[in-house]
Amino acid sequence: MSKLQKNLLPTFDNHNLIILKDYVWLNRQKHAGRCVSNILKAFDQMIKDKTPNLSLIDIEQMALTYMRFYNCTPTFKNYKGFPGSVCLSVNKQLVHGIPNDYILCDGDIVSLDLGATYEGAIADAARTAIYGVPKNPEHVRLVNACKEALRLAIKSVAIGKKLGVIGNAIYKHAQATGFNVIETYGGHGIDYNKPHSEPFVANKANQNEGITIQPGLSIAIEPLLVIGSTKTKISPDNWTVTTEDINAHFEHSITIMEDGNHIITEITNDE
Repeated sequence: MSKLQKNLLPTFDNHNLIILKDYVWLNRQKHAGRCVSNILKAFDQMIKDKTPNLSLIDIEQMALTYMRFYNCTPTFKNYKGFPGSVCLSVNKQLVHGIPNDYILCDGDIVSLDLGATYEGAIADAARTAIYGVPKNPEHVRLVNACKEALRLAIKSVAIGKKLGVIGNAIYKHAQATGFNVIETYGGHGIDYNKPHSEPFVANKANQNEGITIQPGLSIAIEPLLVIGSTKTKISPDNWTVTTEDINAHFEHSITIMEDGNHIITEITNDE
């Protein structure tokens, strides 16, 4: 039996404690991950079908229906005072958009970011999709580039490597595709009942910097790419972060164990 099955073991990131997870965490997190992945799949279908008169509240309610079915709670609800159950950001909104009665229009770019909590374990993920006919071919290319950046970042993760391989993979892909990386926001550690913990997972990094990746590390990886300027601004609602042009956001939760990388929120055929 692995020692990780017996204990939650500590490591350190600039003197901040990081708790390495065991298989109890992994099994609970996988349950939350099934909930999240099915929400993402339903979201994709709603956007692909161009569901008529689709509002942000409708998407939030769909997510809550799945959470009830899986006996999960919405991680973001009331987290540091956030009023929504999920984050929904449209067009130049980057992250932390509050669900409202806005009805999606043809060509809108919408990002769904959500977390589900099951017995304290959290699965956190995000994805961006285009509702209807894209307004610009660059918008399609941006979404695809961000999705691929996430895939490459996850592929770069291995026990013994430095955490910086993630930001290195994201930044290199962004450069190759001609898009810019948002550096002020990024991925993060995940802990029991705590969606944001150490370490910070930068979207631009040297591959030899950061903590050494160890079995039991549970993190969210979330590339944020933008067309043009990387400047961000917080809206008057004190939550919604905006950029000067269109952006895209993808995220998966992964837990690294001795038997490999578990992509907790990967979309599957589960119902």
